[in-house]
Amino acid sequence: MLACAAAVTAAAGVSGAQERAAAEFLAAVASGSPQALAEALHPDELHRLRTAITGRLTADAALGDHAARERLFGEASNLGDIERLTDINFFAAIATRLRYPGRAFAKVRGLEAVRDGDRRVQVLVRGEQPEGRGKTRVVALVTLLPYGKDWKAAVPDELEAQIEDLVDGRAPSSGLLPRRAPGAAAGSTAGAAARPATNTPAMRAMLADAARALIDGRCQDYYGTYMSPGFRSATSANAMQALVKGCERSDSQRETLVAALRIVQDASPVFERGGARAVYDTTGRGLPFDRFVLERIGDRWYVAE
Repeated sequence: MLACAAAVTAAAGVSGAQERAAAEFLAAVASGSPQALAEALHPDELHRLRTAITGRLTADAALGDHAARERLFGEASNLGDIERLTDINFFAAIATRLRYPGRAFAKVRGLEAVRDGDRRVQVLVRGEQPEGRGKTRVVALVTLLPYGKDWKAAVPDELEAQIEDLVDGRAPSSGLLPRRAPGAAAGSTAGAAARPATNTPAMRAMLADAARALIDGRCQDYYGTYMSPGFRSATSANAMQALVKGCERSDSQRETLVAALRIVQDASPVFERGGARAVYDTTGRGLPFDRFVLERIGDRWYVAE
């Protein structure tokens, strides 16, 4: 009888506020936006994670160990910039490396709420998919924490486990992954012939020379010699002077540019405009931009953007 009474006390119906918080979290996951996911999480959770992780990264940096920082934020990141991130932007940056599948729901109905410790509540909901997306109703579990008179989602345990894997350098568990049927691509001529594009020797030489100019502090040479004529003609003299001065005064800015040049030197570009333009995807590499572009004019390559 006592056990039954305890179970009744621990489990309860889902309140309207809890249902709304669960729906907000599930919609953020389904959006695929790391920023939306971060904004749907409880502020205390985000602050707790940022404090713990930056403490670890600071301790590692004192020992000359940057592996965890690079796994979480990319090889071009630096600790100073990471420490200046807000709690939301900190989590959003890490979330680009996490896997947490989601499904869009037109309506979410609460089924049960079970208290888990002093503050956490495990809320079980059933989601109805939008019209045209199938009739199957999907059950999901969302962990909530009180947020004033409302509720906010806690960081899911699965995501915390993935963050721990990244910090400690463990290979993530693969789980159930889609597999290509044997021979499925055999009949595809395009798939069989496709090979990753590579930088030409001229491109690699230009990238190395541009990086050397920045390492030597020759910012005027970088912007005047290695940036494309199109970029220079579209940039006013005052703006160009500001770029050069900013480069000369900021070690961090030069380091970021050098990191970008080194990253794309070993990357595979997508060639456009008949091979005269090379576009590199730099997403998740710790750079403040998601792509880097070179262009060829005559027989010379330049940094375009």
